[in-house]
Amino acid sequence: MLQNTNCKICQSPSEKIFSKTVLTKYETNYYQCSNCSFMQTDEPHWLSEAYEAAITSLDIGLLSRNIHLREEVSKIVDCCYPEAKSFLDYAGGYGAFTRLMRDAGYNFYNQDDYCENIFAKNFDIDDSAIKKFDIVTGFEVLEHFNHPLENIKTVFDYADTAIFSTELIPFSSPEEIKNWWYLTEETGQHIAFYTTKAMEYIAQLYNRNYYCRNGNIHVFTTKKLSEEQVDYAIKNIQKKRYFFGLIKKKVKFKINRVSLLESDYQNIKKKLNLL
Repeated sequence: MLQNTNCKICQSPSEKIFSKTVLTKYETNYYQCSNCSFMQTDEPHWLSEAYEAAITSLDIGLLSRNIHLREEVSKIVDCCYPEAKSFLDYAGGYGAFTRLMRDAGYNFYNQDDYCENIFAKNFDIDDSAIKKFDIVTGFEVLEHFNHPLENIKTVFDYADTAIFSTELIPFSSPEEIKNWWYLTEETGQHIAFYTTKAMEYIAQLYNRNYYCRNGNIHVFTTKKLSEEQVDYAIKNIQKKRYFFGLIKKKVKFKINRVSLLESDYQNIKKKLNLL
């Protein structure tokens, strides 16, 4: 018989759809919600073992992912939030994304309770006097939340706009989901898996508008984006404007930003009394 539990997103009944071995030793059940199709594991008693290293050695795509996210987030920010001045990368790990964004001219800070900030030292959240940021990002973090609604609310408290990355469940059959690479049961860190319907439920619960870019970038915001902003920054549609029957240049949103690299360098030297 299939076992039942309650969905951590919408509280509807969830059914066990398969089991796998987590951390190569713990037989674990996976449950899928009958309403929003969110999927969760058994209560993850193995997390202390899974996080002996905050970033698993299997995450060899960390640097290339951050470079890619720099381009994705820059496009969304410049198009949809040109007025934004302050940014926070939640659970930012080694600080690579924060450093990349600061180099590109965005005033980012890093937050992570479990991992040392290596690349963006002096730009941790404690180094900032900002209490409420314009935008908060959280990459490859949703799937780690054991209490997703509470954890997501914590992220939302930092800013009215949150940009996440996570892979949505791409399959409908349990057998296909069971073989999905994103489960990464070897590491034991992925314990929550989302669908579009689950994301929309979260947005409604916290009075946010929800937009999804490329199937894995998720924007929750109190701001209602314009049709042009959605087409360009979310749907990746390059529209052209027409005036009096003449085709004008494509609609683009780009802000010329000055890198913070040099000013950061000088400020750090000042802190270290090297000036």
